[in-house]
Amino acid sequence: MNINLTPEQEKIVKEELKCGHFHSVEEVIGEALQVLSEKERSRSTETANGTQREAVREMLAFVERNRVRLEGVTVKELIHEGHRL
Repeated sequence: MNINLTPEQEKIVKEELKCGHFHSVEEVIGEALQVLSEKERSRSTETANGTQREAVREMLAFVERNRVRLEGVTVKELIHEGHRL
């Protein structure tokens, strides 16, 4: 695979090599791709966590609106009930 870098990208790669952080262009690109992959995984996790938080907020609002008592109810049961509604 051949890629074309912008002058700014090329400058970054050359600077990384000059500083001795990497031994080859391939190492620089490999590290950049690894960071991109980790960033994407992190973004996916944040989205999932946000969705879970929203679901919890909705369940708590339902409980409050309907004056449901939670004594003796497990989180698992609450989630199950939430899926039925």
